[in-house]
Amino acid sequence: MLNLILATLFSASFAMVVRYAQGRRCNMWAVGAMNYAVASLSNLALQAAQGDLSATASTAWIGASAGVSYVVAYFVLFKLMALRGIAISTAVTRLSVLIPVVASIVIWREQPTPYQSLGSLLALVSLPLLGIRLSPAGSSVDRRALSYLAALFLLNGYNMLAVRMFKETNVPGESALFLSILFGVAAIVAIAAWCTHRGHTSARDLVPGVALGLVNALANLSVVAALRQLPGFLVFPFHSAVGLAITVIAARLIWREQIGRLETAGIAVTLLAAVLINLG
Repeated sequence: MLNLILATLFSASFAMVVRYAQGRRCNMWAVGAMNYAVASLSNLALQAAQGDLSATASTAWIGASAGVSYVVAYFVLFKLMALRGIAISTAVTRLSVLIPVVASIVIWREQPTPYQSLGSLLALVSLPLLGIRLSPAGSSVDRRALSYLAALFLLNGYNMLAVRMFKETNVPGESALFLSILFGVAAIVAIAAWCTHRGHTSARDLVPGVALGLVNALANLSVVAALRQLPGFLVFPFHSAVGLAITVIAARLIWREQIGRLETAGIAVTLLAAVLINLG
């Protein structure tokens, strides 16, 4: 149970570190580059300790494609977070589990449970709610925020799907190598992006970048360890629901985020949808 708690805390901490870095006016491109470099090197060191650094073709291409998706999702995340805050952004990442669930049905011919079917419907309902804000003049849709919501949903969904695809290859002993390739490719893309956004880079970017990389690496390792000890039907609902709840509470208490009525309803529906989808 300790590994599940740690995995949930590390997962929730990722968005909080990003929000903290924004509050310090860090160069978010630099923070992202350092994050993925640290995460890649951590997993590479772990794989090296096992003695084999040669990757199969499937591990390499799935890891590389996921690396590109991961870093673009990070860029979208900090843009969305600047517009709508940490609570809404995190809610969308939790909903992304719908994509690997749908892929499991279409590609691997798995039959959805009634819980997953209901959760999928609720996920579709919650996304528009997260993009609507009420004002004295009435409700309005922030089109830019909604486009970021949709992009983050799709990208993070592929990130989860890539992990499932790697699992389906049944290649033993390459989990850390897969993650080192994934984060390594993400680091290369992030460094290239940083080179074109060098303004305001300073030493204050160092701590959040390293912290984000360590949180990234530890979150993945803790989830793997939790799944070795506990069934998935317990791990994933707890990880999704409690992680989202922690983030929403932090958004309110630490950053004083104001969440509208429809947004609150969207987060509540998201919470229920994430639990139901993971009850497969």
